[in-house]
Amino acid sequence: MQQIYLDRDQCSQFQIEYFEKDAISLRADVILASKFSGYDDQHTSFLQEFRSRTLMLSRLRDHAPGWYTVINTLGRDL
Repeated sequence: MQQIYLDRDQCSQFQIEYFEKDAISLRADVILASKFSGYDDQHTSFLQEFRSRTLMLSRLRDHAPGWYTVINTLGRDL
Protein backbone atom coordinates (compact mmCIF):
# COMPACT_ATOMS: atom_id res chain seq x y z
CA MET A 1 0.00 0.00 0.00
CA GLN A 2 1.50 3.28 -1.09
CA GLN A 3 -1.47 5.54 -0.30
CA ILE A 4 -3.84 5.97 2.61
CA TYR A 5 -7.24 7.59 2.70
CA LEU A 6 -8.10 10.39 5.10
CA ASP A 7 -11.79 11.36 5.17
CA ARG A 8 -13.05 14.94 5.47
CA ASP A 9 -13.32 14.71 9.26
CA GLN A 10 -9.72 13.51 9.55
CA CYS A 11 -8.50 16.23 7.19
CA SER A 12 -10.33 18.82 9.28
CA GLN A 13 -8.94 17.34 12.52
CA PHE A 14 -5.37 17.41 11.16
CA GLN A 15 -5.93 20.78 9.43
CA ILE A 16 -4.95 19.47 6.01
CA GLU A 17 -6.51 19.62 2.57
CA TYR A 18 -9.03 17.07 1.29
CA PHE A 19 -9.00 18.27 -2.34
CA GLU A 20 -5.88 20.43 -2.76
CA LYS A 21 -2.14 19.80 -2.61
CA ASP A 22 -0.78 19.34 0.92
CA ALA A 23 1.72 17.43 3.05
CA ILE A 24 1.91 16.36 6.68
CA SER A 25 3.78 14.03 9.03
CA LEU A 26 1.61 11.94 11.36
CA ARG A 27 2.12 8.92 13.57
CA ALA A 28 0.53 5.78 12.16
CA ASP A 29 -1.26 4.98 15.43
CA VAL A 30 -2.73 8.50 15.54
CA ILE A 31 -4.09 8.10 12.01
CA LEU A 32 -5.58 4.72 12.86
CA ALA A 33 -7.26 6.05 16.02
CA SER A 34 -8.63 9.12 14.23
CA LYS A 35 -10.92 7.17 11.86
CA PHE A 36 -14.30 7.29 13.64
CA SER A 37 -15.87 4.44 11.66
CA GLY A 38 -12.63 2.44 11.52
CA TYR A 39 -10.50 1.52 8.54
CA ASP A 40 -10.88 -1.46 6.24
CA ASP A 41 -8.61 -4.47 6.82
CA GLN A 42 -6.00 -3.32 4.28
CA HIS A 43 -5.58 0.14 5.84
CA THR A 44 -5.66 -1.29 9.37
CA SER A 45 -2.94 -3.85 8.68
CA PHE A 46 -0.79 -1.28 6.91
CA LEU A 47 -1.03 1.30 9.71
CA GLN A 48 -0.61 -1.27 12.50
CA GLU A 49 2.64 -2.37 10.89
CA PHE A 50 4.13 1.09 11.54
CA ARG A 51 2.77 1.38 15.12
CA SER A 52 4.04 4.69 16.55
CA ARG A 53 6.33 5.56 13.64
CA THR A 54 5.76 8.82 11.83
CA LEU A 55 4.55 8.67 8.24
CA MET A 56 5.36 11.51 5.87
CA LEU A 57 2.30 12.02 3.67
CA SER A 58 1.90 14.03 0.49
CA ARG A 59 -1.19 14.86 -1.53
CA LEU A 60 -1.17 16.20 -5.07
CA ARG A 61 -4.10 17.82 -6.85
CA ASP A 62 -4.36 14.90 -9.28
CA HIS A 63 -4.92 12.42 -6.42
CA ALA A 64 -8.49 11.37 -5.75
CA PRO A 65 -9.96 13.42 -2.86
CA GLY A 66 -8.58 12.42 0.54
CA TRP A 67 -5.83 10.11 -0.77
CA TYR A 68 -2.30 10.78 0.52
CA THR A 69 0.87 9.08 -0.69
CA VAL A 70 3.23 7.73 1.99
CA ILE A 71 6.57 9.16 0.91
CA ASN A 72 8.71 8.15 3.89
CA THR A 73 8.66 6.87 7.46
CA LEU A 74 10.54 8.35 10.40
CA GLY A 75 11.60 7.15 13.81
CA ARG A 76 11.21 3.86 15.50
CA ASP A 77 8.44 2.29 17.51
CA LEU A 78 8.05 3.39 21.11
